[in-house]
Amino acid sequence: METSNTIPQYDASHYAVVDLGSNSFHLLIIRMHNNQRIEVNKVKRKVRLAAGLNQQLALNPETIASGLDCLKLFAKHLSTIPVSNISIVATATLRIATNKDKFISQANKILPLNIKLLSGVQEAETIYKGAAYSCTNELEKKRLVIDIGGASTELIIGKDFSTSKVVSLNLGCVSFREQFFTNGQLTEQNITAAIHAASDIITPISTGFIQLGWQSVSGNSGTIQALAEILSYRQQAIIITPTFLQEIKQKLIELKSIDNISFDGLRADRAAVLASGLCILIALFNCLQIKELTLSTGALREGLLFELLSDKA
Repeated sequence: METSNTIPQYDASHYAVVDLGSNSFHLLIIRMHNNQRIEVNKVKRKVRLAAGLNQQLALNPETIASGLDCLKLFAKHLSTIPVSNISIVATATLRIATNKDKFISQANKILPLNIKLLSGVQEAETIYKGAAYSCTNELEKKRLVIDIGGASTELIIGKDFSTSKVVSLNLGCVSFREQFFTNGQLTEQNITAAIHAASDIITPISTGFIQLGWQSVSGNSGTIQALAEILSYRQQAIIITPTFLQEIKQKLIELKSIDNISFDGLRADRAAVLASGLCILIALFNCLQIKELTLSTGALREGLLFELLSDKA
């Protein structure tokens, strides 16, 4: 992780994507060398935009300030990269924030390129491209790709680089934490309530997805990565199953508080939204009759890179 005092210098061989997510802001920089993509830097900040929304869906001044402060750091990294090699997007929280124009107008003065506000469908299609771009050995399979964000969840069925069904749902790990876990307590009651609420949102679209079908299920969101970290530490296959989800759910109930969350292998910064993300994932497994899910190596940022590099081809 770079600090603001150690900003490397980049050039025209570098490409950068910025993802202003509802949980975290991400900057990914790669270098192209002999047609090979080499990752050279990642910067991530837990801005948690979705947690900064009030009941009127307006971002509070503190969250806006935190987001803009992060973008000042990103702008230093972007300053030596050609604008044509940069993509900057925002997702769910800035789609719904009633004062998004205030944030975006200030952000655009900081950044070298204006922010592109993705629709839910655009976000989902880009996530699928990232998954396909990163798993070219399985492109012939029809697959379901899942991405649980801070304020939205994207579900995509596709084959090769084409999608056949795409949806963006208004449920996310940060928004659900604010709704069901505001006191930090983990109980059977609030976890069950969160699962039921997620199921109510997923159920209306479930039949269409199930009828279309798929051969494999993958995902790359923070929740899925957190669960993969636990499995990896155990030296188990990175395959998430209903049994494993129920095991983690019961452990969370035993821990009683988000502050107590600790699993061998789990990064500490993932703990705050693990319970809310887990509830959404359990609901997805139940509603879509998912038997197992594997970790994808690509999602939104990789999809943005794919689009950038395709434009250069």
